[in-house]
Amino acid sequence: MERSITIGKTADELHRRWRDPETLPQIMAGFATVRASGDGRMHWRVEGPLGRTFEWESETVDGPPGGGIGWRSLPGASISNEGSVRFRPAPADRGTIATLLLRFDPPGGALGDAAVELLGTTPLDLAVDGALRRFKSLVETGEIPTTERQPAARADTR
Repeated sequence: MERSITIGKTADELHRRWRDPETLPQIMAGFATVRASGDGRMHWRVEGPLGRTFEWESETVDGPPGGGIGWRSLPGASISNEGSVRFRPAPADRGTIATLLLRFDPPGGALGDAAVELLGTTPLDLAVDGALRRFKSLVETGEIPTTERQPAARADTR
């Protein structure tokens, strides 16, 4: 799954912010629980369909050409995967285009591929889109918009 978004910041600012261990947990919220586990590693936890939980450790690796950031799951992951983000100048000096790529290699052929599409509570394409939108909001405004703890967002219990 690959998606891009234009962000009104420089590539250096985006690169620095993405490398911050606090960023990935914030932008992957809703798809995965991610926490730093030291030495450039992250622990991922995704709640899957039918109450199944997938967990794995990933490590930071050299990213795509052009100064991106990459990561891949370590051996023993419940679902082998890798990802990268790259930053390139947007046309007309309008910021930077951030491109996020996530690739999962589940066991089980077509059945495994179908499981990945339903990996979490959010389909994978929406999870990638949401992660990019949250990253854009975070770096441009300093916060990620949410309806949590807002009276207007409460469910009507009548």
